[in-house]
Amino acid sequence: MFRCYDLVDGRVQSCPEGQLGIIQVYSAPTEEEKRYLVDQCGIDEHTLISSLDEDEISRVEYEHNHIAVILKRPRNFQVDRTMAFKVSSIGAFLFKDRIIVLQAEPMPLFEHGRMPLRGNTIQGVLLRLLHHSTHHFLQHLRIIRNISDEIENKIEFAVTNKSLVNMFSLLKSLTYYESATSANQLLLIKLRNDANKIGFNEEEIDFLDDITVENKQCDNLAGIYAGILTGMSDARVSVVSNNLAGIMKYLAIINVVFMPLTVITGLGGMSEFTMMTEGIWWPHAYSALVLVMVVIGYVTYLLVKQIGMRDNGRRR
Repeated sequence: MFRCYDLVDGRVQSCPEGQLGIIQVYSAPTEEEKRYLVDQCGIDEHTLISSLDEDEISRVEYEHNHIAVILKRPRNFQVDRTMAFKVSSIGAFLFKDRIIVLQAEPMPLFEHGRMPLRGNTIQGVLLRLLHHSTHHFLQHLRIIRNISDEIENKIEFAVTNKSLVNMFSLLKSLTYYESATSANQLLLIKLRNDANKIGFNEEEIDFLDDITVENKQCDNLAGIYAGILTGMSDARVSVVSNNLAGIMKYLAIINVVFMPLTVITGLGGMSEFTMMTEGIWWPHAYSALVLVMVVIGYVTYLLVKQIGMRDNGRRR
């Protein structure tokens, strides 16, 4: 998919059909579009493929007619069973009169509308992409934190592995996010060192410094959340195991209480009991049998409970 945008009074606006703007976005480019970018625009084929590879690291490269920048950004989160937050790559190619943006799948880049006054140049558009990526990471980290709190509340009473699997998926996602924000941090430092070479003005350099600080905070948050989830994993697994053990304990008590009753009914049976109580009116006989079984069950329960109290006393 190909889209064109232009800067009009500090606002990113879509260009009319057939008109080329200074911001050209290729989402999931076709083979024909790739050949055009390589042959006509002079983009290195390896760099083009790298900008669409989610495993590619962030970096900046200088070509004879443009500057190639590859940065990391999160994919749009979709609620599903996996609870997975994924990372993608974006390629930004800065020419003198335009910027070409490549992404592996259609994702909004300028949905916040009006751009800062410090981002009204081609170099400023690159900074706007970095700024948007950083804020996108921060938004996802807040979502991960809220999901983690919900999972923690569910694990308190959970006896299945579903909540644990979701927690491990979040931990895996945080690992990817921490790696991506660290790579973007190195990219921002490189851009700051080469600010004059790239052509940033003073306002854009200030904007770049702000983005660097925000991305560093984002990187720290990802590390903190990953550390918390890692440290709590064993404890939460133990909670699930204890919940399951408690349920099994109650099931064992029920089984023990009904065991002698099952033996009585199995040995006597309905026909044998009727023969043994042949001279007694059957409502009285069966009422007495039920009463005896209730008493036996209650006594068995008291014995089992007393044994459990003794074991707890010894452990203390």
